[in-house]
Amino acid sequence: MSLIESFVTSYKEHFLKVAPQFDATLLGALKKVQYVLLGEEQLPSIQLKKALDRLQMRSEEPMKVAITGQFSSGKSTFLNALLAKSILPTGITPVTSKVNYIRYGEEFKIRVRYKDGRDEYHDINTIAHFTDQREHVEDIAYLVLYAPLNILKDVVFVDTPGLNSQAASDTQTTEKVLKEVDGIIWLTLIDNAGKMSELQVLEEYLGKYQNKSLCVLNQKDKFTPQQIEETTNYVKTAFKEFFSDVIPISARQALESRSHDKKVMMEETLESFMHSLHVKLQNGGEKLDFSGIEHDFKAYQTTLDSILQSDLGANLKLLEESNIDKVLDFIRNEIQPKSTQSKEFAIKKEVKEIVSKLIAQHRLFLCIYDELLEEIVRFETEAKGLFSDLKSKFSHDLKSAFMRIEQIIETIADAIYNQMSSEKLTRYEAQKAGLFSKQTTFVPFEYQAPKINSDLIYKSLFYEENLIGKMFKQYVKNLGAIQNEVNDKNRLVYRSLEQGILKWQAPYEVIRKSEELHSDIEFANMRRFASKAYESILKPFNDEIAASYAKISSEFNHLSSAVSFNYQNATEVCVAFLENKIEKSVKLYEENPTKFSLYTPKLDEIKERLRTSFHLYELENMMNTRNTFLSKDYDRLISQFTAIKEEKVAFLEERKARHYKILEQIEALVKEVE
Repeated sequence: MSLIESFVTSYKEHFLKVAPQFDATLLGALKKVQYVLLGEEQLPSIQLKKALDRLQMRSEEPMKVAITGQFSSGKSTFLNALLAKSILPTGITPVTSKVNYIRYGEEFKIRVRYKDGRDEYHDINTIAHFTDQREHVEDIAYLVLYAPLNILKDVVFVDTPGLNSQAASDTQTTEKVLKEVDGIIWLTLIDNAGKMSELQVLEEYLGKYQNKSLCVLNQKDKFTPQQIEETTNYVKTAFKEFFSDVIPISARQALESRSHDKKVMMEETLESFMHSLHVKLQNGGEKLDFSGIEHDFKAYQTTLDSILQSDLGANLKLLEESNIDKVLDFIRNEIQPKSTQSKEFAIKKEVKEIVSKLIAQHRLFLCIYDELLEEIVRFETEAKGLFSDLKSKFSHDLKSAFMRIEQIIETIADAIYNQMSSEKLTRYEAQKAGLFSKQTTFVPFEYQAPKINSDLIYKSLFYEENLIGKMFKQYVKNLGAIQNEVNDKNRLVYRSLEQGILKWQAPYEVIRKSEELHSDIEFANMRRFASKAYESILKPFNDEIAASYAKISSEFNHLSSAVSFNYQNATEVCVAFLENKIEKSVKLYEENPTKFSLYTPKLDEIKERLRTSFHLYELENMMNTRNTFLSKDYDRLISQFTAIKEEKVAFLEERKARHYKILEQIEALVKEVE
């Protein structure tokens, strides 16, 4: 094998899971169901595995035939006759108080299943201790009797407590068994057949099972052929709605004849010899009594020869008279064909019920995710509208705050303008002394020059009543109110999502499976997912709100400090600028009054200078345009919330996709099983 071939082979073994092939039989279909439903990606429950294992066992096991009737009808004796061996205990009083499943096994033994789930194995001879209602058997659920009898390879007999028993629990147990078995043999005594008490029991318990029920009239050996025929015909007519057929038998004759059947006698002789040999080997130690063993073997051979040479014609006649073979023929020819068909139907029906429960489980998870998706999409749409409304509202509030600064500037400008006056100044103009004189003299000229009374301005604005300080304090207070309202409104927007998610979260972080077949892991994963709703859903939205809070708080702090901390300095800068400009104009005017004029500040010029000193144009971009810092932040929030929503939708759709894939596998499986 080349290196590349070796690599390909190894890759296939480790990474490519090749699906096995399944045949078209019922067992093949069940194996495929197990392959699909118990795959790792299905996260199956232990209960689901057990249920599918039970179905597979049911498909492979023989048909089940229940032996039932009113108490004291001789069910155990009848079963011993069918088995050709006295295995079950019999008695005058009703002794079978537990369900006994009689199955094929390599050796005789009984398995006792207790109600707490324990199993115990015991010798066959102790069975009476576990079935006799006179014993203390309350803790026992049921018994399984194993016997190496060929008939049990094709049929499992179920010995039940009698219907109409004195114990209500016995009747309930038997009624449950009747629903599960493939065939029912109703055993009654010929002299009791057709009585009103029996009719009432049949109407109550066997009305639904006519197609799989046989009525056996026991103890025919006690009556004449005419009596047997009359009773049989009467029961066939009177009880035709309950039974497919009616067969009179003698369990005593059948048991007696079968116990002398050559094959049975040879099996019992071999069993006796093997038991004796086992005891000798177990107790002999190192010194075995070979002579004793040889003697037992010769006796065994002698007995076999005697059985083979014996004339059992009388026993065969007794067997024929017992009619037990007709019961066995009914089981083989009537119950077994229907059993195979009904078993397949019942198993497929149960598979569909299992699959239906699993489909419901995954659809439940899809609905849970859809609820969460609906909440996220609803919130994102709601947030867009709310943020747009808040953007409009707070743009107006910022504009109003900006206009408040304009009003303050106008107040300062008016104060400056109102404190402007004039002062008398003298300028000196050079003139010649005479027409022909070369001597120059300076002639004084008085004029009125503008003057700003800065001390009075500062006194009126800042020192006495601190008018401007109060105005800016109110401005800062208004800004703080806007800032708090912005943050509160933004938090309310987020709170809408938080409340919706918490409402979604509450039932699902404690969700438990309602069907035991559902996946424990799937529901644990859903509880874990719901409990982490903040981390997986809410946190990114909350982080954006927190980022917005930090950003706008910084911007509002800037707006507050930009003017409120240096308003006096800005005013002084404005006044100094104007005074400097007046001073320069005076100098120029005195140098050349014909060329330069005196500068007198106008009110609009004062306002403009104040705007510059207060950096009002920078504030205008932040507060009085369509793209204020709040507008930009709301646009950012809308964009980020949309991006987060899309991310969460993709995240949830990915989780849903897994359930859709599993549903697709399960639904395809249903079509194949049908």
